[in-house]
Amino acid sequence: MNSRRQLEQTDGPPRLPKHAQKKEDSSSKVEDKEMAAILASMDTVTVEDAEAGSLSWQLTDVVMQMEQYACTGAKLKELVRTTYNKSVEDQNFAKVGARLCGEMATHEVDGVKLRSEVLTRLQEDFKKKESLHASDGAVFLGFVTLLCELFGVLHINGEPMKALVGPVYDTLMELLSSKCVSNDEVLCCTMQLEHVGQTLERNDPSRMSTLMGKVRDCALGKNTSPFARCLIMEIVERHANGWEPLPQDVSEYYSSTLEKLMSEK
Repeated sequence: MNSRRQLEQTDGPPRLPKHAQKKEDSSSKVEDKEMAAILASMDTVTVEDAEAGSLSWQLTDVVMQMEQYACTGAKLKELVRTTYNKSVEDQNFAKVGARLCGEMATHEVDGVKLRSEVLTRLQEDFKKKESLHASDGAVFLGFVTLLCELFGVLHINGEPMKALVGPVYDTLMELLSSKCVSNDEVLCCTMQLEHVGQTLERNDPSRMSTLMGKVRDCALGKNTSPFARCLIMEIVERHANGWEPLPQDVSEYYSSTLEKLMSEK
């Protein structure tokens, strides 16, 4: 079990802070009873469901509800808007939201394509990533997570979307651009590198070298916490190991160190 997975299972702070607690619950904004029911069902899907290779019954149920709801172009657009907003407002939900969008990627009605609608929204937020990062760090973390998770699930002819490679690199660089990088930012970056780092590097090795240089620089920052430095050291080792899982003893070392640092907070 890698250290990041263990962080989710400790009694300390959650691996991903529940930024959505600062927002209204998405379902409270939705007058459409069908959509409210879909949102309620989405909340039953776990991260483990989203990561599983096969569809769980929870995921299958939500996808069926989404397909039934999106019977017109207008409803499909509303489905994308609501799912997207829920994902960026709640970083914990972003992986689930991305998996749902991946399962629905080819859904099309009245000339409206779900994948195109999702990419349009990603593009809009990407263009304002710097201002979003500065004005609402919580939503920015949700956006970063959703973008990277979508990069991991949206494929064309079995290959990742090359059009997303550059934006993912640019967004991860922006994530580490602060003079004082927070624990949440380092955690988000290292988690996404663990998830899509190998694919990113395969598509653009030179940019990965630049990004990893930025990651190492963060470790040297005088305001970087021991917790963040530990996360950085682990992902640097993963990169040096070709993104393959670290040996068990090394992984256990990082797990125990992170747990100790969390307990000292």
